[in-house]
Amino acid sequence: MNVFNKITLEQLKKNRVRTAVTIIGVMLSAAMICAVTTIVSSFQNYMRENIIYAVGDWHGVSYGAGKADCEEIINSEEVSRFACDQQLGFARIDSKNEYKPYMYVIGAAEGFEDVMPVHMVEGRLPDNSKELILPAHMGDNGGIVYAIGDTLTLDLGSRVMAGEELSQRDPCFDYDDNGRDFFNEEELEIHESRTYTVVGIYERPSFEDYMAPGYTAITAADEEPEEDCLYDVYFKMKNPKRVFAFMDERVSDGDTNTDLLMLSGAAQFESYYRMLYGLAAVIILLIMFGSVSLIYNAFSIAVSERTKQFGLLASIGATRKQIRHMVFFEAVVVALIGIPLGILAGVGGIGVTLLFIGNKFANIFGSAVTMRLCVSPAAVVTACAVAFLTVLISAWIPSRRAMR
Repeated sequence: MNVFNKITLEQLKKNRVRTAVTIIGVMLSAAMICAVTTIVSSFQNYMRENIIYAVGDWHGVSYGAGKADCEEIINSEEVSRFACDQQLGFARIDSKNEYKPYMYVIGAAEGFEDVMPVHMVEGRLPDNSKELILPAHMGDNGGIVYAIGDTLTLDLGSRVMAGEELSQRDPCFDYDDNGRDFFNEEELEIHESRTYTVVGIYERPSFEDYMAPGYTAITAADEEPEEDCLYDVYFKMKNPKRVFAFMDERVSDGDTNTDLLMLSGAAQFESYYRMLYGLAAVIILLIMFGSVSLIYNAFSIAVSERTKQFGLLASIGATRKQIRHMVFFEAVVVALIGIPLGILAGVGGIGVTLLFIGNKFANIFGSAVTMRLCVSPAAVVTACAVAFLTVLISAWIPSRRAMR
């Protein structure tokens, strides 16, 4: 350490009150900036968890895949996790909703509920292919109510119209040229009859479209499925940005989880990021403006008190650059103490705030997910960089006066 830095450190020790006040100013600046970046990070994480709760933790889906296509997807090195369900068929039921005259039964493989939004209202998940869980809206919307422990027998088959098989994504009605709906002339070709025991009721799933013709009932996957059994494969990529190319290469009929991809940085929606980051940038600029005014005054006072010292150093050969370095060195020392403390204070403050009001976001967005603290490395690094820049700007004007 050179002599100029030693002199600066001694000056900081000598004027402890002023040094403490400057450090507190830096702490406040860093805490407020970190609070903004942390709340943005926490909000993005909340939106991501909200989407996972409502839609599922997947990036892409392949509908009606054969056994070979299913295995190709789930065994791919690019896929990090997956969930499969067997399309077991439709069963006609006595529904009061004429637009949903079927029960659609799928066989969920192990771990299906970890990826897909299957949220139990009562009861439990099926343990085998003779147990079944039913959606809650089948009672509210279709007027068909089963209690846990009830047994029902379903004649399962395929919906066929004009020689083509229809899926759960094909409604049982269409529209004419005048926009009036009419029912398709479809038939249900029965393949088998199965008896199930109802073991649970779950919330309406997001993977059942509102125009879907059947209420989605879930059982456990068959251990030995038929060779021609079709699967819906939901998968998550190790690199989310690869999902579009992956689907072009291996999926003939599928879809993507657009909202989750957006929050994963794979699908860019400029309006969303412009609004979120623009608002954060405006708040941070206002904080920087107020912080510069506060911290500048502290450095300005320090430079005024050290004017004679600078004059003496200049008289024995200190250059203007060395004198300016002394001011910036003081700023760096103060920043190295104040910024870490400010980051901890900012994170702690937001953590306490979300502890009390985090559940309010669930009421606003109509979700069961509570907003919680999420400290991302990017948020901390950004806060540190902006706070350090604020300190340097605050020290720059007094350093010019010291040079003169």
